[in-house]
Amino acid sequence: MQDGDYGAAAEIYRELLTLPLDDDAATRARLGLGAATLRDGDYANAAESFRDFLALYPENDRIPDAHFLLADALTGAGEPLAAADEYRAYLLTGTVITPYVHLSLGDALYAGGAYTTAAQAYSAAIAAAPDRAFEVSTREKLALVHVASRDYAAAVAQYDAILEAAQVRAYRARIEHQAAETLILAGETEAGYDRHLTIVETYPDEYYAYLSLIELVEAGRPPDDFLRGVVDYHAAAYGPAVEAFYRYINAYPETHSGDAHWYAGLSYLFAGSPNLAAGEFQMLIETHPENKHVGDGWMGLAQAYADQGQREEAIATYRQFVEIAPDHRRAPEALWKAAQFWEDLGDQAAAADAYRNCQAQYPDSDYGPQALFRGGLQFYQVGELEEEAAAAWETLIGDYPDSPYRPTALLWLGKLHLAQGDVEAAEAAFAEAGEADPFGYYGLRSADLSADPLSPSFPSAGYESELDAAEQSQAEEWLAEWLGLEDAAADLGELPPHLAADPRLQRGLELWRLGRFEQAKWELEDLRYATTSDALVQYQLALAFRDVGLYRSSILCAARVIYLSPVTSTLDAPAFIARLAYPTYYSGLALQNAAQND
Repeated sequence: MQDGDYGAAAEIYRELLTLPLDDDAATRARLGLGAATLRDGDYANAAESFRDFLALYPENDRIPDAHFLLADALTGAGEPLAAADEYRAYLLTGTVITPYVHLSLGDALYAGGAYTTAAQAYSAAIAAAPDRAFEVSTREKLALVHVASRDYAAAVAQYDAILEAAQVRAYRARIEHQAAETLILAGETEAGYDRHLTIVETYPDEYYAYLSLIELVEAGRPPDDFLRGVVDYHAAAYGPAVEAFYRYINAYPETHSGDAHWYAGLSYLFAGSPNLAAGEFQMLIETHPENKHVGDGWMGLAQAYADQGQREEAIATYRQFVEIAPDHRRAPEALWKAAQFWEDLGDQAAAADAYRNCQAQYPDSDYGPQALFRGGLQFYQVGELEEEAAAAWETLIGDYPDSPYRPTALLWLGKLHLAQGDVEAAEAAFAEAGEADPFGYYGLRSADLSADPLSPSFPSAGYESELDAAEQSQAEEWLAEWLGLEDAAADLGELPPHLAADPRLQRGLELWRLGRFEQAKWELEDLRYATTSDALVQYQLALAFRDVGLYRSSILCAARVIYLSPVTSTLDAPAFIARLAYPTYYSGLALQNAAQND
């Protein structure tokens, strides 16, 4: 089960049930069989297993679990109203996940056409909502129930309640669209189409604006052609976009915005017509020199040439743009792209010069350090320009001490010195790379080459993955010491009462136990994120999450403990905590796969 092979797990449980088992083992095996077949998508057999469990062990402590899991199985089997009965039975036993069960109950009733009781279930879920995200997603479902019941005013009220809380543009556009559609269903056509128009005007770059545009056009209420073109462009409807832009341009031949040529050029470019795109970008540059997209137009023109296979024309266009507008925000990018095109053409010397020129003209741009690195690499690969390569990398190392490219340059500089026979200079570069990036690839690779210049790129490594009680005790003593908790060192890994009682933890663990993994992660990740400044809680959660199999969250908690601690690296932390941060949970599967593919 832990490895996700639910079919194999089900077979093992079936074999167990053929053996003479005591009551405890038999109940666990039968419930395990149901859970395995449920997760494997075998809903009919899962339902049969849970029904058998309920019939055979009516007094068992896990009867509530059987009701819940049977409900999930019946939902998957297409029996929503029967599932609703089982969710109700589970609710009667008392639970910490009441809002989630009401949500599932509402889903089952809605699927079964019981709209009135579905609305009641969703309302109960909203009343007990654990957070705002749960609330708004449930309100959306409640709105759909109201639509199915033809209570359109109630549905729109739910959409408006969602919009009071929703912040994400794409989500707001979708909810606005659903509200507009609902108003039209209710016969409030003017209000509905006004809302569609608001979506188009407010969210022109969102997909639901495009759907609203279609509604407006089909109703004979299209917006102005420029806006229509923008919405079409963002929805990748490039043909209609160009048509709309040219209706706009032809309607206002003397006063139209250059933006129309910009968007038309992009539409042609993305539609695979770079020759037509080039014409639009050229028109923008020549006839609207003050437009805010002129610089982008130069970049688009170069890309259009490149897409036609005219790389040298593209390079010339990039350079012309920089000559005309050297202070434009995209000028460094233009020189960088020109260098990349030379590299693509296989002219390493020209590419190296272009990269060097990019950094020389714009040393403070984001392209500066990476241009030096790429330029140095081109010089190095030419084979006769090692000094130029060294000069580029040394400039990067000296002028950009905080650049992420610095360790890379140090590694390559060390390799260059090795190739030249200057072992002392190579050792110095490798040592500096190790200091700059002690646990990253370039620092570690530098250490390998320093120890053995013939070391392979990925040398074999050993790893002790076992965790033992002695190491855990040492780790907790270390943790207690720097947190000033010496008296509490014993049982430091146990969840304290206030944490064990946290509703997020209780709901999350119950959901996890019942196989609702995504909902469980939502709750448990919320708790993890809320306690990221508390090293002790993060340690306790790392253990708790590990024990239930929520490995990613456990790893993040352990890594956070190390980050908050006085040590400067994972290797300086106690081995127990370091292995929590870098575990080998699926080592059996990994080794099996490695053996099969060796």
